[in-house]
Amino acid sequence: MLKKLLKYDWKFFWKVPAVINLGIGILTLLGVMSMVSPLWTIDSSPIEALLGTSLFFYYIALFAGSIGVSVYAAIRFYKNIYTDEGYLTNTLPVTPRLIILSKLLVSSLWNLITGFVILSSVAILLTAGEFIYLDLDVVTVFSWIPYVWDGFWALLADYGLHPFAVAFLGFLYIISSSLFNMLLIYAAISLGQMFPRHKIMGAIFWYILEYVIIQFGSTILISIVTFGYYDYITSDTLFPYLYTLLVGSILLTLAGCAGLYFISEYMLAKKLDLD
Repeated sequence: MLKKLLKYDWKFFWKVPAVINLGIGILTLLGVMSMVSPLWTIDSSPIEALLGTSLFFYYIALFAGSIGVSVYAAIRFYKNIYTDEGYLTNTLPVTPRLIILSKLLVSSLWNLITGFVILSSVAILLTAGEFIYLDLDVVTVFSWIPYVWDGFWALLADYGLHPFAVAFLGFLYIISSSLFNMLLIYAAISLGQMFPRHKIMGAIFWYILEYVIIQFGSTILISIVTFGYYDYITSDTLFPYLYTLLVGSILLTLAGCAGLYFISEYMLAKKLDLD
């Protein structure tokens, strides 16, 4: 049944995130084409102002794209479960756990895809800028990549950190963070049902409260980890410190995911109140 739910949620979810990512791709292409233009080589104050304005709107577009998928996921979750659509959703022969899990996996996957597209956009524009304005040779630049990569792995090994363990933990942190961010929204929307007349405002209130609690917990975690390196952080202790911080962040994030998932499932199963 989970497979059918995933197929259904994907079918009704993919269009908006796809348009957002397509827009970022088109914006990146226009940025590269703009860099090739001789317009930017003109030493003029209006041209510099135009460049600054273009960069500003580019950053705004990336920011809008990064939160756009999450906002759309929140709207879909609320409408599909806690409005009139919920009468159909909640009469399906599936448990609340599967309903939440299906929506969580689809929305988190699109969050990851969007994050990758945004990072790729920035990397492409930075690379294009280096090639165009620094007059670098493409073959030379790409030939440096294996040496830089090998040097980074060797540096980790010097501090007793296994490169593949660090890569795996980094990947796990990215996945868990994506799930956590969506569950933060789902739990807030679910808890917002406790406000009969102002459910949306209630969801916003709970989201802010959750955010404050998470920030407080993160501060405590950093303080605990830093206390272990209380003397000072030097080049010898920096990587072990970051490694410990990464492991602690993953454990805290996974614990948060479990708690938020439980809240979302409990509210859907026990406190359902449709508009």
